[in-house]
Amino acid sequence: MNCDDYLSMLATSPVEELTRGRAREHAVGCRGCDRATHMVAEYEHAAQMAFGDIYSTVPVAQTAMTAFAAARRRTVARNYSVGLGIAAVATVFFMVASRNSLPIVSRSMVRETFRLQCLSPAQAAEVVRPYVQPTGTIRIRPNEPLGLIEVAASPQRMATVRSVLDRYDSPAESQCAVQVIVPKVP
Repeated sequence: MNCDDYLSMLATSPVEELTRGRAREHAVGCRGCDRATHMVAEYEHAAQMAFGDIYSTVPVAQTAMTAFAAARRRTVARNYSVGLGIAAVATVFFMVASRNSLPIVSRSMVRETFRLQCLSPAQAAEVVRPYVQPTGTIRIRPNEPLGLIEVAASPQRMATVRSVLDRYDSPAESQCAVQVIVPKVP
């Protein structure tokens, strides 16, 4: 017996007749049909209690189909909720992993960390950016007490970056070496 046969029997027979034989065996094994049977029985009982000998105007088959469709909708909604939850967790995991991972540098790239003397990391990044991009990367560590900047570029570009930083980050060549002489107050 399949679900369609059982529901057609539920539509044409009283619920009491479905409590024995092959129909009962199917209802015990099939969760949806068992749920539909319980709902139809509850509706019939409530209707008999409320209206006495008056029977429901809604056919039993329609009630059973409505209950069966509602059960399917709940199952589908639960599956969608689980799927959306998994997708949300995967998105959060990807965002965290992508923010914490280092950029991938090819074998032809050289990676070097520079300790800055005068420039801030943001200023140094602006100075070397034209020489590093589009193939290289510049990485600044936020909240770092030391002025550090990490550059990854091809060996030729890295030599250019070194010379540019030597020129602009040197205390002898930049504004950070200027001594301010404050006049003494008599």
